[in-house]
Parts: sequence; C-alpha cells; structure tokens
Amino acid sequence: MSKICPECGKTLPETAKFCMDCGHDFSVDAPSKKTDLFSTGKLFLIIIIAILVIGGVFILTSGGGDNNSKAPVDDVDHVDMTVTDVLGSQNSYDGKTSYFIYTEALFLDVPDDMKGYIIKTSYCDENGTVLGQETEKLSNVYYDTDYSISFGYYTSYSKLDLDHVKVEIIKNGKTVDEFTHNVDKNKLSFLN
Repeated sequence: MSKICPECGKTLPETAKFCMDCGHDFSVDAPSKKTDLFSTGKLFLIIIIAILVIGGVFILTSGGGDNNSKAPVDDVDHVDMTVTDVLGSQNSYDGKTSYFIYTEALFLDVPDDMKGYIIKTSYCDENGTVLGQETEKLSNVYYDTDYSISFGYYTSYSKLDLDHVKVEIIKNGKTVDEFTHNVDKNKLSFLN
C-alpha cells in the first residue's frame, strides 16, 4: 500500500514517516496543513476583496458623470443647454459698416439660484483664436421659456471669419460647463 502526502500530493510508501519532497511529517503529533479555502484566513481575505470591489463599483457608478466642464466645481449646479444657432448681419451708417453677431441657445436646466453665474460667449476662427467675446450674468440672459434665448451680442467694425462659438458657464471664477457649436456661415449675412 501507499499513502499520498497532503502537502505536495506525492505518492509515498505506507511506512514513510515524512515526505522526502516537501518534508511533511506523518507522525500523529504533527498536524498537517490544510490547503482548503477556509484555512489560514483565506476566506477572510476573499470577503475583504469582495467588499472592496463592491464598494469601488458603487463609488464609480454613483459619483461619476460627464458634464462638459474643464474644471468642475464642487457644490455647483450645472447648466444644461444646447446652442442652436449663431446669427449675424451687417449695418452701414455714415459710410462705416458694422458687423453684428449673436448666439441662440435652448436652456434645458439652470440652477434655481443663478447668483454668481456668468455666461462667457467667445466667437472664434478656425484656429481657435478669439475674435470677439461677450460676458454677461446668467440671470440677465435666462428666463423660463420653451424657445431659444439670444445672448452674446457682439459688434465689430471688421468682418469676422467665424468658425465656431464657445459658450462657458462660470461660477466663482471657474468654468462649470462649456459648450462649443460650429457656425453655419450661410446664416451670417455679411459672409454671403
């Protein structure tokens, strides 16, 4: 007959007092090591890992979210809006031509308390260079309506070759939300 070492699984003669490969002692006084799931704290370790994984998943799913902001600000309600158009025209008076542009947006969600919120509207060329800019309080722009609201009125005495508009919502000097919209040049009468 033969016996199997509980440590390494080696087959040994029945009369062996210890394993020649791993050194396991077969005497009655020397208890053998158990290699099951419940020995030496393995179950405890598995439970701790499971708790950490579940906690990590909870934190990632409850705290994450995309909000279009470059530098998110804690404890600030965000503005959700869709820029719908950038429109423009020209006007001549006393031989001088002025070019007038503005932005229209549909505001989907705004904070209840708009105090301290600023809308910064930047009109940019294709290289991202700001050609014109307007800054105004959100409370002066927003009113409750189901229609687009016009803002960012800018006048220039130079013809502007616009590519896109960038609208930033600012609170306490930090950008909370940022929206970019490509300009449809057909809607700028002075470019046609």
